[in-house]
Amino acid sequence: MSTAQIKKSLHKYVDTLDLPFLNAVHNLIKAHVEENSIVGYNSKGKPIAARELRTRVKSSQARMDKGQFISHEDVEKEAASW
Repeated sequence: MSTAQIKKSLHKYVDTLDLPFLNAVHNLIKAHVEENSIVGYNSKGKPIAARELRTRVKSSQARMDKGQFISHEDVEKEAASW
């Protein structure tokens, strides 16, 4: 089935759904769109999805909590030696 055929078929189904099921479908689609939405781009122009950004933020926070970071002052000292 082509994308257009699937969309047309889904439109027909949506018209027949009761409210609880329609809400469930809506929430599922909304969550999928939000998780996969593009929230930025990396330095090479590759898109970054919301789920990837959350994973990266959690990972960074975990490293910071363990003290695995370089202070601003240390970065300035290193940059001055370039």
